[in-house]
Amino acid sequence: MGVIFRQSIQNTIISYIGVALGFVITIWMYPNILTPEQYGLTRVLLSLAMVSTQLGSLGIKNTIIRFFPFFRDEEENHHGFLFLALIVPLIGFLLLGLGLYVFRPQITQYFVERSELLVDYYWFILPLAFSILFFHVITKFVQALYDTVLSSFLMDVAVRVLTALLLIIYLMGWVTFYQFVILFVLNYGIVLLILFVYMLWTSSASLIPDFDFLDRSLIQKMMNYSLFSFFGGIASIIVSNIDIIMLSSLAGLDDTGIYAIAFYIGSAITITRQSIYKISSPVIADAFKEQNFDLIEQIYKRSSLNQVLAGGLLFCGVIASLYNLIDILPKEYSGGAMVIVIIGLANMFDMVTGINGAIILNSKHYRFDLYSTVLLIIITVILNYLLIPIYGIVGAAIGTGTAIIIYNTLKLFYVWLRFSMQPFQWKMLLIVFIGILSLIIAYIIPHPANNYLDILLRSVVVTLTYVLPLWTMNISEELNQLIEGIVSQAKALIFQKN
Repeated sequence: MGVIFRQSIQNTIISYIGVALGFVITIWMYPNILTPEQYGLTRVLLSLAMVSTQLGSLGIKNTIIRFFPFFRDEEENHHGFLFLALIVPLIGFLLLGLGLYVFRPQITQYFVERSELLVDYYWFILPLAFSILFFHVITKFVQALYDTVLSSFLMDVAVRVLTALLLIIYLMGWVTFYQFVILFVLNYGIVLLILFVYMLWTSSASLIPDFDFLDRSLIQKMMNYSLFSFFGGIASIIVSNIDIIMLSSLAGLDDTGIYAIAFYIGSAITITRQSIYKISSPVIADAFKEQNFDLIEQIYKRSSLNQVLAGGLLFCGVIASLYNLIDILPKEYSGGAMVIVIIGLANMFDMVTGINGAIILNSKHYRFDLYSTVLLIIITVILNYLLIPIYGIVGAAIGTGTAIIIYNTLKLFYVWLRFSMQPFQWKMLLIVFIGILSLIIAYIIPHPANNYLDILLRSVVVTLTYVLPLWTMNISEELNQLIEGIVSQAKALIFQKN
């Protein structure tokens, strides 16, 4: 649990910095520098690249985490596992490029009526998908080595810093929008190169394959797992991006840009979930190999509690300052408030259910992930198809939020039935009560005239009224360790100065 807590904290700090940068870029820079159509184009390109990435990975990303424990051996350079981790997605990427070429008329026809700008930038999907694909593959490899910090920094902070610089360059008129998109795609290639060099420098991994280590039984298991992981991953990434893609075709790029910003705000509360998942997944994979179910259940419960605790703080902070956030945006973004609330509530439910996905994917019951997500795709597409024409971006939020809740409910019950594990604790009800109380207090205090000052005031009030009671009641061991560590470091600095 020590490595999970330590790297979760490091990743969370990095993610907070990334969210702060993302807030400046997404809430202030993008809406005031790009038109909604131009911003919508960048979101759709990323969504299509993410879908393409899952197609091109051929299921290798989850396979790396699941099977690396069987290859782990520093003296033998992990038996050439890095070669397998890279050659499979390379083959997948070549097939992806062929598919984008062959099916280009069908794909562009889907967007030509309401999102013609995307058709002009169609081929930018390919280099963007290449960079994201191999960044994620290498990220999984270093995660399997219990090293998650640099990849988090590169994707959460470095990409955003580069994007901010790029937006300033575009605002100054030094590049055209076409050149802006080229550099936007290049950003992801830069962080991929940095991570690749870091991996070769710090790990004992080798690009030389060790075919003698691979027996038929292990290869068969890896192929079966990769196949189901491939289709399950496609389903998962489709669910994650279907709202953006369907909005761009059914409502246009303007609404897509507005929705993307509101969705970003509503998803900001998932910082801790992502941080915990990155490091807990390889630990769970090792625990399954050792049949250590007590450790898995311990991680399951503690991760859920800490996700609810951290997510609740961020959710209360966002809701307390909701209308200030909306006021900061240009007027055309005012319809995004309800999207923020719906997506925020759905993500809170996701965090309550803990790391059930990591448990399923690293167990022998990994096939369930595919079955559940196929059902989820059907529900998501139907809901978005019915709701977007009627309610626009709110309809997309309802469809996506419903998908998140259904998906996690299915996984929650499946883990309970298969492993007799569930993540809930009575402490969670107390966290919810404290959260509601902090929101009430934040709403009744006076409102300063300045939006930024009001956000700062309510953030401080929510933090104090939320964290202090939970700390004094010793709700979470990790929370108390974090606060006590901060207090100890502060005391040490003060005494050193004196």
